[in-house]
Amino acid sequence: MKALVILFFMVFSLSAFAQDMQKYLSETQEMVTQKKYPEALERYIWFQNHSLEYDLAMTGVRLSFALSDWKELADEYPPALTAMKEMRDTKTKAIIDSNQSTKLFSDVVALNRTLEENNKSIELFETIAKTNPDKAKSCWYWIKDALFDAKRYDLIKNFVGNPVNEFDNIKSQYDLINSMEKNNKNIGSDLKSYHDNSLVEKSLQLIQFSISINDIESAKEIRKKAMDIVKDNRLRDVLIPER
Repeated sequence: MKALVILFFMVFSLSAFAQDMQKYLSETQEMVTQKKYPEALERYIWFQNHSLEYDLAMTGVRLSFALSDWKELADEYPPALTAMKEMRDTKTKAIIDSNQSTKLFSDVVALNRTLEENNKSIELFETIAKTNPDKAKSCWYWIKDALFDAKRYDLIKNFVGNPVNEFDNIKSQYDLINSMEKNNKNIGSDLKSYHDNSLVEKSLQLIQFSISINDIESAKEIRKKAMDIVKDNRLRDVLIPER
């Protein structure tokens, strides 16, 4: 979801440089089609290392579609998988060994998500939380989806704050995306359904978290607020214990 929000900003603010980078990726995909695997790999690595020097609008693409394309190459060309893991490991080591920026952490989370190894992101976050709690707070935004998916309530409770406030943040994100969609006639109903489903899933995660910390009132309030936005049986049927 985070990547989609950033991507929408990119769609509405494309510059000439951003168009050049899109062309660069299209040409790289064509190289994969032509089985020019070594050349394509070099270009995917370059894109991760240098695309933001040309346009910050590539932030969302860089951490989502570009990595997915790289992974598709890796499925056909093992050296591409090795290179992706090496990039992930190098950046992970840099975070642990020095006070590297939050941007580097977001890179590692995206790489692990692409590699289907979210557990490594969680392990890294645990290390940061133990050694540098302030830095962990700045990393929270990038790791929270993985933590909720893994039901790591032991970590979440130290960073999420008030569950209702967290829901309000999710709703603000949802409203922002919907407002942008209304101004773009090329966006269909499928995306609306996707965002509705995402809101429901994130609401259910917050409800379960609230129950786990015995905050029943927050669980009920989140369900009510979510159902006011999306009528979904999953929200209606979720079991919230009485006090």
